[in-house]
Amino acid sequence: MITPWNPSRKRIKRVLNPLPAPTHCPYCDSPVGMSSNIQVYGQTYGTWPWIFLCTNPFCMAYVGMHPFTNIPLGTLADKRTREARKKAKEVFNPLWQSARMTRTEAYKWLASRLAIDPGECHIGWFDAETCHQVVRICTAEALARMLHT
Repeated sequence: MITPWNPSRKRIKRVLNPLPAPTHCPYCDSPVGMSSNIQVYGQTYGTWPWIFLCTNPFCMAYVGMHPFTNIPLGTLADKRTREARKKAKEVFNPLWQSARMTRTEAYKWLASRLAIDPGECHIGWFDAETCHQVVRICTAEALARMLHT
């Protein structure tokens, strides 16, 4: 049986730029453990319901895992950061979902606007402030595209 304690080696090899598993929460410095997402949602979601979760019940920062691995999808996020990431994805995803560019091209474009390495350009890695920058950049780009069509 595959669990986060016994992940799929094949799936681990497929993850590009894997982040290390978090051990301490960046928000409250409490230990982080692996848990089912039932702890967050009240029921199990997805085919791989495992997350890294801050052990402080007042913090509850968490991040999901790449399916069938014990590799985090991004960095731990508190409520403020999760909300900022959702907003960033809402304005970023249409850039590549519109088929004007691929997802990879869109992330390279965003990395250039943020002046960061493309290998480090993942919304799931961003803090709330960087996500706010993403919203401003992508909103300006969408407006510019509307004006030029």
